[in-house]
Amino acid sequence: MTWRPVARAVCGAAAYGFSIGLVHSERFALRNLIKFPLLILTTGCVCGVGYYLVARWVAHQLDARAVARSTFAIFHDTSVLLLSLVPVMVFLALTVKRPDLTELHEYPLFLGVNVAAIAVSGSLALVRQCRQLVVEHGISIDRGAWLLAAWLASSLFVGAQASWYMRPFCGVSTVDAPFMLGSAPDFRGATSFYEALFDVIRGAPAGLGSGSSHTR
Repeated sequence: MTWRPVARAVCGAAAYGFSIGLVHSERFALRNLIKFPLLILTTGCVCGVGYYLVARWVAHQLDARAVARSTFAIFHDTSVLLLSLVPVMVFLALTVKRPDLTELHEYPLFLGVNVAAIAVSGSLALVRQCRQLVVEHGISIDRGAWLLAAWLASSLFVGAQASWYMRPFCGVSTVDAPFMLGSAPDFRGATSFYEALFDVIRGAPAGLGSGSSHTR
């Protein structure tokens, strides 16, 4: 592996992180030059182990080297796809109606667009690599489908929780926050990505205050 694909992956992730951080401030954007590549790296490393365990059960043709190559390709392609969305995210970050002390305004929409963009980009990259593995290693269609489903589920699970632990990437502009919040609850009291998603779906009340330290 040459350094160029690694550089593309890091630069793509850093640029996307910078673009979404602008919705809060330039300081948050600069933080994300480190945090978003770290998110991609952490998710890729954890998922790579899970991918290999699934491959040993579903597709015996895949050895550790093949899984490692595919894992890097998945997260490289995800970063490149996100890089293509940077102009859109910069425009949205600078034009959405930001939160004030009483309302979130268009911030949840911006957050939702980013969650969807990351999930779709990662899913497209994963589908591409799984299709390539099926062709190159003679994996049956049925086993290829199981491999895709298991890898996709593990990617979404790990990526979502890793992003929660490393938050805030965007951040409510009226609230300052440390570099990472870890397992600290958000302003609704959620302590994980999945609990926060459930709160959004059921319409849990949200409130903002100038002294709150819990943000996304």
